[in-house]
Amino acid sequence: MSKGGIPDVLFDQLKFLEQGADFTGIPPRVQSSSGKTYFVKYGSSVEQEQYKGEVESLKAMWEAAPGLSPRVLSSGVDSGNRPFFISEYKDLHRLGDATAKVLATRMATELHAKASEKGFGFHVPTYCGVTRLRNGWFETWEKCYSCMIGDLVDQLRNKGCHEELCDLGNEVRERLVH
Repeated sequence: MSKGGIPDVLFDQLKFLEQGADFTGIPPRVQSSSGKTYFVKYGSSVEQEQYKGEVESLKAMWEAAPGLSPRVLSSGVDSGNRPFFISEYKDLHRLGDATAKVLATRMATELHAKASEKGFGFHVPTYCGVTRLRNGWFETWEKCYSCMIGDLVDQLRNKGCHEELCDLGNEVRERLVH
């Protein structure tokens, strides 16, 4: 069931976040009667791990650089084991040179300034599109990045495609860790 195209679980969560408001729109963009806009996402049961990785990544980015990425407002799994999340909506548009430089500086400095006692990496698997990245914790950024590239290269090679790209990926990995 849904309310005007908004799945029930998302509608209920939105009503909890903004009591007394009305909501319109079609996911992934929903507007409230107060003028706020939300990004809402609702997946299938096989996407639970992917959603968990996306939510945890957004939370980590928000913690490291508030305002740079959308803040997650609600997330979970519904009674049918379908994952969902609601976040602030960021209106993305083309950046001018000056704005792009500010964004690049913030990304380079704020996102990577927060150090973990565990090393470099992440505590849950994440995805590059539909490609699962194992993640984990590594002593150096180079080893972490090498593992991430390795996951992508291995999955491409296992599918029997893009051999030249796979060779280049492995060359980059060799240069990183040696």
